[in-house]
Amino acid sequence: MMISSKIIQYLIIILLLFAINGFVSSAQITNQDKTSNFDIDVVIDGLGIPWGLAFLSADKLIFSQRNGKIGLINLKQNKLVWLTNSPAVYHNGQAGLLDVAVPDDYVQAGWIYFTYSKSFANKSATVLARAQLENNSLQNWQDILVSQSLENTNYHYGSRITFDEKGHVYFSIGDRGKRPNAQNLANHAGSILRLNLDGSIPGDNPFINNKNSLPEIWSYGHRNPQGLFMIKTPVSSGQ
Repeated sequence: MMISSKIIQYLIIILLLFAINGFVSSAQITNQDKTSNFDIDVVIDGLGIPWGLAFLSADKLIFSQRNGKIGLINLKQNKLVWLTNSPAVYHNGQAGLLDVAVPDDYVQAGWIYFTYSKSFANKSATVLARAQLENNSLQNWQDILVSQSLENTNYHYGSRITFDEKGHVYFSIGDRGKRPNAQNLANHAGSILRLNLDGSIPGDNPFINNKNSLPEIWSYGHRNPQGLFMIKTPVSSGQ
């Protein structure tokens, strides 16, 4: 298995975001740390709780904050812009704006994918959505799937997003704090869901012909998956 330079970039940026939020401070650096092979540079400070991040290009990074704000960082200038027209999210406990991810066809199609918590009366659910970025504003916002994971708890929403090389988007939902949900194929809680990029349901999903199951489910039995990554075919070097 090969680890691409983009994955390494993700890991570096994650470390930077943790540093911004006080997980790493100069007061905590030991003598051993000072002699290590890593240097920590603050790119942007003063953030809240960053949840997800994705590269739009080599020098532009989009990230989500759990309070519902979406930021765009110019890595060459260390400049932060808060995007406008973001959705109203339910922000309470572990609920809020969750992951952000960019598929392989982003340059052509321009869609950015998000998961977030949405309120319905006294309950809430995890939602998969997408939007396009125009002049630092999110346009054409679409709730692709409002999941059937409604509960009155404020935890275990998941949620991470990933893509395969065949035009599918996957995203995770936690059991919403009720463990039997994860074994119940009649709801989306405690599952990994798989959709086409436009939100339609792939015809080869494993439970699509099971009348007692929701057709979006790809796998189930998960407590609160907050890590999701697709191992893709490495680019050939020609050797």
